[in-house]
Amino acid sequence: MSVEKITVIGLGTLGSALCKNISETESLDELIIVDYDIVESKNVHNSIYEAPHIGEYKVDALKDILKSNIKITPINTVYEEGKTRLPASDLIVDCRDVVCDRGSEIDVRLYISGRILIVDCRKNVKTQYNYEGSYRRQLSRNELNKAGFFAAQILCSEEIWQIKKNNSVQRMDLNLLPSILNREMKKSLDNIIDIIYEESDAVNRLQCLPENIEPIINLNKKQDVNVFIGEKELSTLCLPEKQIIKLPELAKTKFSIIPHNTLKNSTDLINALSDIVKQQNNLVNFIVTIRKENGETFVELLEETGAA
Repeated sequence: MSVEKITVIGLGTLGSALCKNISETESLDELIIVDYDIVESKNVHNSIYEAPHIGEYKVDALKDILKSNIKITPINTVYEEGKTRLPASDLIVDCRDVVCDRGSEIDVRLYISGRILIVDCRKNVKTQYNYEGSYRRQLSRNELNKAGFFAAQILCSEEIWQIKKNNSVQRMDLNLLPSILNREMKKSLDNIIDIIYEESDAVNRLQCLPENIEPIINLNKKQDVNVFIGEKELSTLCLPEKQIIKLPELAKTKFSIIPHNTLKNSTDLINALSDIVKQQNNLVNFIVTIRKENGETFVELLEETGAA
């Protein structure tokens, strides 16, 4: 079964790169692009948008950029699953930088974790927290175009129907050659273990950990380290003292505390963050990041996602 009509929701860095590569696919007849946002100066740095497009709606700018022989249908609106009416298509692909519940309408959730392209074909996915995400590692324009190329090859191939049928998730390393599309290569990737992760499932769910180990340990030498599960909310600052608990326990609060000067080395930090992750019942990955707000420095564990 060939893919002749694709809908792409979210036209940021990854979404726009995907559309560029999809539009060059011979089998495709129509590309439906959905986004409500405008092109900002930050989008020009590593996406296919250029300076003259700043201030334009992304759907209009992208249609102008593609100049493809296929039919381009722009829809300038905020997408809400079950509420937004979309034209019929073979595949609906979600490239938004939003972590949220998914029902059965979206066929593929596409995003980048570190330098791994994720093709998520699961249906009826529930997430613990809803928020907008961002890339925690800088990706060059070439890397994003490579991700768009890999994704386009999969979406326009027979393989996508098998992934959908299995309700599964596929991961592709952007550092590898295009031969990654070979099944045997993908099987071998599943067995690769980063030396810092020590085969721990909990630690494998922590992305961007290596570059944040030293900053977090240094912060702990000065103070207690608040670790938030999801984005920190201002109301959390007003929680009663009895709700603030010590690691490795984690109750119903959205954060825990690593007591001052208890992190002597990287192993201490890895164990502390792993204890938090193990308490999360949903099997998502988390991006480790340090953030400052109103003079306070803290750590957030965000469900990983791409960014527009």
